[in-house]
Amino acid sequence: MPKLINILLGEHQNIEKLLGVLEHELDIFDRGERPDYEVLQTIIQYFQDYPEKCHHPKEEMIFAKLMARDPVAARRFGDVEAEHETEASRLHGFAAAVQSILADQEFLREDVHSAMRAFIDHQREHLKKEEQLLFPAALKALLPDDWSAIDARLDDRKDPLFDAVVEEQFHDLQQTILRWEQEAEADRAALSRSPS
Repeated sequence: MPKLINILLGEHQNIEKLLGVLEHELDIFDRGERPDYEVLQTIIQYFQDYPEKCHHPKEEMIFAKLMARDPVAARRFGDVEAEHETEASRLHGFAAAVQSILADQEFLREDVHSAMRAFIDHQREHLKKEEQLLFPAALKALLPDDWSAIDARLDDRKDPLFDAVVEEQFHDLQQTILRWEQEAEADRAALSRSPS
């Protein structure tokens, strides 16, 4: 399997971790409690930064090569750039909802819930679609030279949240994710030890 596909699948797993954090914060919000707005803002900043500027361009390069090699398979997927624009629009709506709360503006709780839920759900649908349609079609249609050409054009920037060296603004978010993963692992271990 080309290295790039493994990188993208790893980034999808990381995005799923963030969607889990968002769901956790949305549950808190839905109970009428105060979610961690610093975490929400950091996740928004992350999505505005890394996926939009580094992750999506990789997928768009794959899609362009797929369109040249197998236009039927590419059309079956749809338009990856349009999907990424929709993601950016949903992210903007989610960010605006959080900003309205932090600015003490009037807002409907349902609108905030809808903006967050739409962002989470669309992200998951999009990841699934790429993994089930785009990546397999590209693996089937693209030639080694295509993968080499894509690799040559890639930005080698590291993920600011999930790389070994985490950028300072994402440090607290990474610690939150690690803590929740450890708690989930402890819960799973406790369940496996409990008598059925």
